Amino acid sequence: MHNLSLLIGMIAALELILATILGLRFARTQRPLTLCVLLLDLGLFIDAFLIAIGKPLSGIPEILSRLRFLAHGALIPLLFPICGYGLKAGKKAMRILWIATVVVILVGIAHAIALNLELSILEAEHVIRHVVADSTPLWARMVSKFLSFGTVLPLIVCGIIIWIKQKNPNLFLSGFLMFAFAALGPATGNFHLIFFISMFGELFMILFALLYIIKDEKAA
Repeated sequence: MHNLSLLIGMIAALELILATILGLRFARTQRPLTLCVLLLDLGLFIDAFLIAIGKPLSGIPEILSRLRFLAHGALIPLLFPICGYGLKAGKKAMRILWIATVVVILVGIAHAIALNLELSILEAEHVIRHVVADSTPLWARMVSKFLSFGTVLPLIVCGIIIWIKQKNPNLFLSGFLMFAFAALGPATGNFHLIFFISMFGELFMILFALLYIIKDEKAA
């Protein structure tokens, strides 16, 4: 089996490169959409980086590992305003959307604190990471599933609308590829590698969101 920690480290490096590009673009344009994608990317980088260093460090403390879940809960909901900005929603609609997003973020942070974590060691894949334990409260597990799938589906739907109206398919591809890679693990029977396969979807999600931003800026 390949050294997945090394491959995950490479994914983290690519996410950091994308974050640099997004950061430079935001510094120049000051567009909130770009900032949302940048923050989302940084959250995914934290997740990949902490998993990548798990094996070389023979495991990291649970409190540090919990940062992965806090970043997930706090930043994944930014997909909602990303949809709004992509749809060119008005100020009133965006205000309502941001209020809803803040509520989801607070719930996401609460769920990350409530999660019970346990150490998972995949010897053949060279991965040591903390995962959600079966003893985790049901509500926290439901929130985790919602953050993983319930936030991506609106991106796909909004991406289709944006594709039709703006002739820009990149936000649709951003959501679709994220969903496709997340489903690829169960579809192939590699349930223990869902976290790794999904990382490619996350990388493509940020890449195509960036491509949407670039094309949208040119069209403005």
